[in-house]
Amino acid sequence: MRAAPLAALLLLASCAGGSPGSSPSGSLAVHQAETRSDWQVLDLRSGTLTALPTPPGSLANWSGALVPMRLIRGAIAAVGQEPGTFARQGDEVAGVVAPAPFAIAAQELTRGQWRLIAGSAPWEALEPASVRGQGGDELPATGISYAEAESALAGWSAAHGLRLVLPSAAEWELAARAGGGPCPWGGLPVPAAASWAVTADTVDPPGPRAAGGRLANAFGLVDCLGNAAELVSDGSARGGSWADALALARAANRLDLEAGTRHAGVGLRLAYRP
Repeated sequence: MRAAPLAALLLLASCAGGSPGSSPSGSLAVHQAETRSDWQVLDLRSGTLTALPTPPGSLANWSGALVPMRLIRGAIAAVGQEPGTFARQGDEVAGVVAPAPFAIAAQELTRGQWRLIAGSAPWEALEPASVRGQGGDELPATGISYAEAESALAGWSAAHGLRLVLPSAAEWELAARAGGGPCPWGGLPVPAAASWAVTADTVDPPGPRAAGGRLANAFGLVDCLGNAAELVSDGSARGGSWADALALARAANRLDLEAGTRHAGVGLRLAYRP
């Protein structure tokens, strides 16, 4: 972690009269109103939130215990895709959503962060030999089943006084679109997509890449599409993965999974609701 972003942090705990190592107290909505910051940093070791007055900048080095979170409020977004649009599948029903305010991580949960939450390494049993050893704790945590993710987040939340969750399908798609279409490069498999999404068509050799290394969307979120498909609260995985074709790296794309199913390309992104 670089020192520069941390120097700008304002402790939310101090706003509430607490100490930097204490669990958050009172309403998160009150903390947010006091800081007037759309960006926060969650410390996975202590469970405390820290206000970040400006966006976190490059996310490539945020793979340790500190997780940048973006508050999204008052947003309305299209979801799904209309029949006849690029790569659209039958379960991608078009509609409109307007979730209540929620906060979502700026990048996918990394392996190092998952170890802090759950103390396990499920990717080791599933990772293909062709990509094994290509990175360390900065890679997205994958091989996590929906049931395992729910159990681990519930356990961490009970211990730290802040309820971390998988985002809902509506929250996730609103965040991934960030006011735009189903993919920021326009939907066609063009070279520009490699700047946004890690897929089987955009990187060589194939495999996951460090979380936070691609271009951010308009909300400042990275890797919503590609790298790791991300679990949401209805049990599906969204946005395609490093093992998928570029056509699956779309905000509307979903993969329905059994609760106990593990997949080498499936991970998650943290969320909470004020």
